[in-house]
Amino acid sequence: MQIMDQFGAAPGAESVRMPDGTERTLAAEHAAAILVNEQPAFRVVCTPELLPQLALGRLLTEGWINSADEVERVAVCAQGLKISVQLRHPLAAAEQAGQEVPSCCTDNLTLASPVRLPPLVPVPQREISAAWVDALADAMGQGLPLYRATHAVHSCLLLRAGKILYRCEDLGRHNALDKAVGCALTEGVPLAECVLFTSGRVPVDMVRKAIRAGVPALVSKSMPTVQSLELAEEYGLKLFIRQKK
Repeated sequence: MQIMDQFGAAPGAESVRMPDGTERTLAAEHAAAILVNEQPAFRVVCTPELLPQLALGRLLTEGWINSADEVERVAVCAQGLKISVQLRHPLAAAEQAGQEVPSCCTDNLTLASPVRLPPLVPVPQREISAAWVDALADAMGQGLPLYRATHAVHSCLLLRAGKILYRCEDLGRHNALDKAVGCALTEGVPLAECVLFTSGRVPVDMVRKAIRAGVPALVSKSMPTVQSLELAEEYGLKLFIRQKK
């Protein structure tokens, strides 16, 4: 897989003067389009960094690909407005196109999809150490840099064998999870051996993302919904709730 990122990153926050005259650090929004095989696929509103990883993670967790081996190239234009993903195969056409708006506070959209999504499959079963979960909770409790500066972003941590490999932040919890998953994809980290910690709520769409990523466990500081708990149990995803210390 080739990654050509002409954009890189832009500041995720900037200091501004508020109407009351005080100086505050506010999070920055960045809009980009994700194209797959030259077809519009997603519109994302995100924190302006890790755009290739965001696209890769989004394709995996939304069922457009099953592994990074399917991806030939990811290219980001110099302005960061277009993320083009070229697959090694044509897209499987869906019988009906649809649009889904996830339960996210940002303006993310799945555009009318031409893709036939594969069914969910049970996640790999793996013993999850309580120490791993506690380590994630401790790290989340300390806060990541952009959150400490703005108190306006979500975070996602990815852990493998007791070590936190990636700490990703974004305006949206879906984006933060996708970035963490995308980081693992770009570096060949086996997701079947990883645990994710999300700072956000855990509705059905977040559980579905974790299942499609193939991680054995998802940790959150927020309680799941009835439906997300049922979905996790159906596909063997372990859910852990840990409050920040």
